[in-house]
Amino acid sequence: MRITFVVHQFPPRYFTGTESYALAVGCELQRRGHDVDVFALDPAFAEATGPWRESHEVVQGLPVRRINFWMNLGRDWGRMEYRHPYMAEVFARHLRERDSEVVHSFHLRHVGADLIDRCKEQDRALVVSLTDFWFVCPRVILMRSDGTPCEGPPDGGRGCLPCHAPELHQQLTNHPAGAELLAAGNFTGAHSQPGFDVRSRALSLLERPDYLRQRLLAADAIVAPTQFLRSVFVQNGMPEARIACHGYGIDTASIASAVAAARTAPRPLTFGFFGSFAPHKAPHLLVAAMAKVTGECRVLLRGRASDFPDYSAPMLAAAAKDPRITVLPPFTREQLPAALAAIDVLVVPSTWHENAPFVVLEARAAGLPVLASRFGGLTEVVRHELDGELFEPGDAAELATRMQRLVDDPDRVRRYRAAVQPPKTLVQAVDEFEAIYHEAVR
Repeated sequence: MRITFVVHQFPPRYFTGTESYALAVGCELQRRGHDVDVFALDPAFAEATGPWRESHEVVQGLPVRRINFWMNLGRDWGRMEYRHPYMAEVFARHLRERDSEVVHSFHLRHVGADLIDRCKEQDRALVVSLTDFWFVCPRVILMRSDGTPCEGPPDGGRGCLPCHAPELHQQLTNHPAGAELLAAGNFTGAHSQPGFDVRSRALSLLERPDYLRQRLLAADAIVAPTQFLRSVFVQNGMPEARIACHGYGIDTASIASAVAAARTAPRPLTFGFFGSFAPHKAPHLLVAAMAKVTGECRVLLRGRASDFPDYSAPMLAAAAKDPRITVLPPFTREQLPAALAAIDVLVVPSTWHENAPFVVLEARAAGLPVLASRFGGLTEVVRHELDGELFEPGDAAELATRMQRLVDDPDRVRRYRAAVQPPKTLVQAVDEFEAIYHEAVR
């Protein structure tokens, strides 16, 4: 089959879960004899070398067409986040040149869901993998600006204004026709026009939920990796029968053997956090919990501090006061086995609706117990008090109690390790995708 992947960013410059998974799936499909290419955004929007830039390269055997554009290429940045007509036309030409049989979308942020229209116009089979909440939430993470979880666009999208665009909301509140605009109510026609004025920008945000829902419904197959993520979309108007649940797969055997080979000599029990130092990832909770834990133990934090510097700075300052806490930069894909081998328990203290973090699956492949927030899809991958433990989101005291119990009871750690089941393999996941592609084409 000729298959085109679409994703909002792609390795090697970007290596978070979604794009890393797209690369792994693409390489396995290519190994099986499929012709796979990647249509990707390079989300560096500074006005540096021209309003529209393209590059062509090969990443681990996959041809990649990478596109970058100025932030101000259009008159409404908020609208371009989910509608990008020019990108859609470039993509339409790409499909005609490739004559792709299947398009597999992993993420469309800043790429634009109007690419879906071009797929359907050309009668290309379309598979959409839901990897987060972008289709229902302009903030992507389904959390309000005050840090509390959200269930979906409130009041038909009006509730997104004060949360996602507070300055625009204030301008609309002060606008002489603002109340009439909001009272008009019907934003299902997708009639917004890009513009700098308040009305245009408000309509762009208000029409977003229905516009993206209609595009998602046009897909031939929709796949969610957890029942939790599937349920969020069902609660926000997607027919339950339209979304299939297929968990992520990873290269379990190679991770397990490489981690075993990289394990070091006996050491104090080491808790680890891997990921961006972001408020919703909440590594500060692990730092706060560690301050309450006594005995022989350590914490290893690895991640990027540059994404949220105002959050990271006080967290890192608190970590620096505890000599048992070590902070290191992110690791590359090649360094993953050594990173996993350096810890004994993975801690995932997220305060947002985590879906199925790849770091948890990788920890599972390495045989590591996990302490995680009782939240979102994490409850589907951690079996409480069997191969790990769950704690109340945001509760550093409960996390400390559970850490202390593991420090004081080494047998509990050993029992958890023995109970860890490896996750689905990448081969099994790609078997499922192949079946989905054939059904979509049929």
